[in-house]
Parts: sequence; C-alpha cells; structure tokens
Amino acid sequence: MIKINFITSWNAECGIAETSRFLVNELEKHEDIQTNICPVKKSGPQNPFYYIKQVKNIGKNQITHIQYHSDLFSPFIPGFSLGYFPMVIFLLKFWRKNKIITTVHEIDPNSMLDKINIKFLNLSNKLIAHNRNSINSMEKNGIRNDKLFLIPLGTSESKILDKMVCKNKLKIPDRKILTIFGFIGLNKGHDLIIDILPELDEDCILIIAGASTTREQIEYRHLLKNKISSAGLQDKVKFLGFVDEKKLPVVANATDIFLYPYRWIVASAALNIALSYQIPTITSDLDYFKEIKMKYDCITLFKSENKQDLLEKIREILSSNEKQEHLKEKCMYFNKKTSWKSVGDKTKKLYLELTC
Repeated sequence: MIKINFITSWNAECGIAETSRFLVNELEKHEDIQTNICPVKKSGPQNPFYYIKQVKNIGKNQITHIQYHSDLFSPFIPGFSLGYFPMVIFLLKFWRKNKIITTVHEIDPNSMLDKINIKFLNLSNKLIAHNRNSINSMEKNGIRNDKLFLIPLGTSESKILDKMVCKNKLKIPDRKILTIFGFIGLNKGHDLIIDILPELDEDCILIIAGASTTREQIEYRHLLKNKISSAGLQDKVKFLGFVDEKKLPVVANATDIFLYPYRWIVASAALNIALSYQIPTITSDLDYFKEIKMKYDCITLFKSENKQDLLEKIREILSSNEKQEHLKEKCMYFNKKTSWKSVGDKTKKLYLELTC
C-alpha cells in the first residue's frame, strides 16, 4: 500500500481543488494507493502554525504531493518576504523525511514570489508541469531537468446532451451562443469579445459563465458591465456567475463556440472542460494554446489582442459545418489522450519510482 498525502486546495470554487479531486478519485480506483488530504485554503490563513500543523499530521518517510500555486501559500510572515511555501517544503523534506512530488500549476515569471519559490521547488524529488512551456521556464530558472515531468491536465468524460433542449433550458432558444467559461479577470480578455459583439449577427449572444472573487476580478466585472451598458448590449450578454457541476452540462451543450481570448495563461482547466463536451473552441495564440493546437489540432487560434482576427474566426466557424465537425472529431482524440485515467496512471508511475 502506497500512502500519498495531498497538500492542495480542497472543496472550494477553485481550479486546483477541482483538478485535485478528479486526480484523487482516479488514484483511489487503484487498490494499492491510499490518499490523505491536507487542505489549504486559497489565499490561505495568515497564521503559519496552520501550515505547520498540516505538515505535523503527515507521517514520516511517506510521499507528499503538493499542488503548487503561489496563492495557496501567499500569506506573509511579518518581516519575511518569502511567504510560507519554503517553510512547508523544508519541513516536509527535513523534518518529516518525505519524498515530495510537486505539481506546478502556474508560475508567473513577473512575480517576485514565484521567482523566489521556484528555487525551493528543487527540494522536490519530482516536479510535474502541464505543458512544455512551463518546463522550459523552470529549467531557465535553475530547476534540474531530470526532476521535470510533463503530465497534461486531465479531462473528464462529459455527457453530451441535445443542444436545442439545453438552449431552451437557458431560455435563449434560436440564438448562437458564445461562451467564456472560468473565473472573470483582465487576463481572460472578456472585453475583446464585448467590443466585437455589435459586428456579429443579431442572433449571437455572449454567455459569461464564471465568478469574480478577488478585488481585481470584481473591479473588472464592473468595467465589463459598464462597457456593455454604454454600448447598449444588455440583450446580447448574459452573466451566469459560478456554474456548478449540475448546471455545467446544460451551459456547455447549449454553447456553439467556447472562447478563450486570454492575454496570459500557463495552463487552463477551463479549456479541458470545453473540449470534453466536443464544442468548437477559439483561443488566443499564446504558447500554451499553440502547443495544444500543434499536438491535437482541436482548437482554432486567433492572433492575441487582434479583435478583427477573432471576429473572422468566429464567423468562419459559425458558417462552416465542416469546420465544426473537424474540431469535434479532434476533441474526441484530445479527450482520449488526456483522460483522467491516463493522467492517474502516469502519476502513479512517478509514485512507484519514489518507492524503489
């Protein structure tokens, strides 16, 4: 029996909590794996003893799998600028004598906190990244190549429902639905879509399916609503807020095109959700999306920040059944290669290597 301790966000409206839950569920299908969840709140508690208690509850000479995002370790110790991540990984390594695997969900090269924390990531025995660009970034910042492993974000098997039935449930029948799914934020580029809505056909409507929790996200949502009001587009935009698991299949299956006009991203679990429903998807041409396009050909790219190119790509997909069918077919291939079963098997293999 292999016992795996997970330090992660848990039972929260958070992408890391969701991906951790799917991974744990998959791993628990293996009779020789036992999991122990050590939850950390996103934008976690200010008291360092909270983290110390979590580490103390982890047995010695075990394996701990950290789900790294700086937000999970962001509170600062007064007079000490590193946050809590160095303390957590140091205690795991030298006090609890654990073997450590760290999944790096996001590294911001412009963040001083990430620049510092990346040095401590080397205390991990193995590091998982979701794309080649993240691996290259960590190598440039001093992470040993032999510790780095590429395992994609997992994709769940989703239920395909009748599109017209789902549109009726949303009370927007006979409309072409464009959806942006995920937390609202300036880096997600919602404003780019709003600016081109007047140039799309009258039957097009934009659904913004996502919450805004931080101060910056709330301010950006207000900016979007003001922009919508000033342009008289209230009938062409619908805010749904956070979409839970029960509502997601209806929203996704009602959608004609998913849009990800991101300005910056390292990896996107929201994209995997769109592709799991085999919905034609348009993204900006950031390195992460380029990598997926090159490997799977399951998305359409537009030139980042180029509203005219985005407009043309939307029109092209809406007018071409052949293009839509091609993307759906490639989505099925993507889903097979990135299934949670595949991700779970690859992750378990790393655990077994640490037990040798």
